[in-house]
Amino acid sequence: MPLRPYLSIIYNTSNLDISGFIRSFVLDISITQRLTDAATSVSLKIRDDEMKFQNDPMFNGIGDSLDIEIFYENHTPDRRLSPGRFYLDRVELSSPPDVLNLQAINRPLNIGLRTKKTRTFSSLSLTGIVSAIATEHGLSISGIRENITLTSWEQKDKSDLEFLMDLARDFDHIFRFDDQGRIYFQSWESLDNANTVWVFDKDNILSRPPLRFTQSDSGTYQSFTSYYDENNIEKSSTLIDNFVVSTDRLKNSTRYENYPQAILGSRGLWRRANSYSRFVEFTIEGNGLIKLGNNFAIGGYGTFDGNYQVQELRNSLNSNGWVTEIKGRKLYEESPNV
Repeated sequence: MPLRPYLSIIYNTSNLDISGFIRSFVLDISITQRLTDAATSVSLKIRDDEMKFQNDPMFNGIGDSLDIEIFYENHTPDRRLSPGRFYLDRVELSSPPDVLNLQAINRPLNIGLRTKKTRTFSSLSLTGIVSAIATEHGLSISGIRENITLTSWEQKDKSDLEFLMDLARDFDHIFRFDDQGRIYFQSWESLDNANTVWVFDKDNILSRPPLRFTQSDSGTYQSFTSYYDENNIEKSSTLIDNFVVSTDRLKNSTRYENYPQAILGSRGLWRRANSYSRFVEFTIEGNGLIKLGNNFAIGGYGTFDGNYQVQELRNSLNSNGWVTEIKGRKLYEESPNV
């Protein structure tokens, strides 16, 4: 008997429950996550010919909240997807027939987070800076961060969202909002070194989805250089990637305070620029246990064998069922030389 997915949507904190199996008025829903995006996004299409949803007093539009879950009825193990609370930031209506497309993200539409400001953080660790910003907005933090201290780091004419994105990029971290609405600020190196959580083996047909591998040298670089000052003398840290054919070089525009910081800067440049030189894409039956950033192994495919990391996830549910689309980058067997 085929599994029957159930969609739970509580609109505006239990004031309007539109849960149920996919019905005629809920056409489809897709939830998209990317490791380098600050927010998870959801798109929900609703058939509303009689304008029941649009005229409901609980529907206010931009800023409304949606608590979403997808799961299989009476299924063990529970493969429930619980991406958390979303906030409506775009509404589209096409007609005829009347179809509402509700688009939302999993971070609050906080004006303070998007207000540009200039200030300097002094003698604080990465954790200290992120915690200070989170506290300002009544948020908490999650993730494991590199143990470095910044003597003086400026936030110049940037919103807190922009600053956190730049801080993550400059120091080889990931910044996004997690399923509980916390600021997730995570060392990418520690994520790469985490345990493998699942395995796909070509010899086991039951665990073998159709895979599409890609290996490309386009847009990659061989060397990545970051600069810092030591006793008023300019010095540098260069990372060399010997696994690509490219001979192009990439220089960091950020000026660091010392060598350990510059290493993180070069590593961050490399990870973002060369991350998709080798990747895999595939689709499986809907599974909420697959998480962004999970490491997994693939075997039986020759040169494409190895460990991969989930970079993008898209869970879609419509009248044809629930599927999970996965895009993963291949992890290096050893880190490039610095």
